[in-house]
Amino acid sequence: MSFLSEAMQLLKDAGDAAGLSEGAIKCHAGCYRDNLSRCNDAMLQYERVWLQQQLRALRDCQGHPVLMDRVGGEQRLNGLVSQSVLFQLLLQNEFARRGLAPVDHHGPVVAAEEAWEITSVQVKREWGILPA
Repeated sequence: MSFLSEAMQLLKDAGDAAGLSEGAIKCHAGCYRDNLSRCNDAMLQYERVWLQQQLRALRDCQGHPVLMDRVGGEQRLNGLVSQSVLFQLLLQNEFARRGLAPVDHHGPVVAAEEAWEITSVQVKREWGILPA
């Protein structure tokens, strides 16, 4: 399956699962892609690890009614998982576009902060986003 057809299927799946229109999901994907394009290479490495952890946490909620309720129910959870998978695909595409390869995790990840949201100078330094 090509990148475009895989992305379009994920858009449809995410929209269906979350009860959102395809246009709304496309808007989310476009904003995510724009944020990725403004990241430096170190930020992309952080985002890769952040997104892996986010997706793992969402998948850990599946099949657990109390946890699913905390994120808004099974349908919303499935939408968030589909959207995160789409974001992983967009991130992989950005890595490929830049000729980057993933590197081992080498710093703390703040669960509530994507690469472009990091507020901690220490976290930025440990990931190489800011000079040490």
